[in-house]
Amino acid sequence: MRLRWWDGAAWTDQLTDLPAEGSKDRPLLPPGTPTSTPFLWALLWLSALFLILDIVVKSLHGYAIGPDGAQLADPDLELSLGDLIVGGVALPTCAANVVMAYLDRRRLKRLGVVRPFHWAWGFLPNIYVIGRTVVVRKVVPRSSIAPIMIAIGLSIVNVVTNYS
Repeated sequence: MRLRWWDGAAWTDQLTDLPAEGSKDRPLLPPGTPTSTPFLWALLWLSALFLILDIVVKSLHGYAIGPDGAQLADPDLELSLGDLIVGGVALPTCAANVVMAYLDRRRLKRLGVVRPFHWAWGFLPNIYVIGRTVVVRKVVPRSSIAPIMIAIGLSIVNVVTNYS
């Protein structure tokens, strides 16, 4: 089958063949190539640990006590020690996510993956995990989608705990 190009006004005479799966731009790797790196799992664990910390702090935050020993009228409007802890842990966690994404990308390149998902998406770890898994499945078709499932599960828990 051949593809014909559309120039915006009409179909051109230019034809091209359909690219084969695992095209020369991104060749297929042998089945069973180990694409699950410890850096990917560390990134997922960091996300899970930060989520657990956030849940614990929010559960304690509801019982905030003022300086005079009385319960605060609206603890959601007050800045608590827990908020400062979460804020203080957020920046190093984000930096660690980016480092793990960089190391993961470097390992994938060593395994032979051409143009793995860019490490800068580590600032948004769920996007990195999804994009990385999609790219890896293009070059190793039967590779696991467990990282995507875990990332989506963490996102669902995050939404439920933050908006309920």
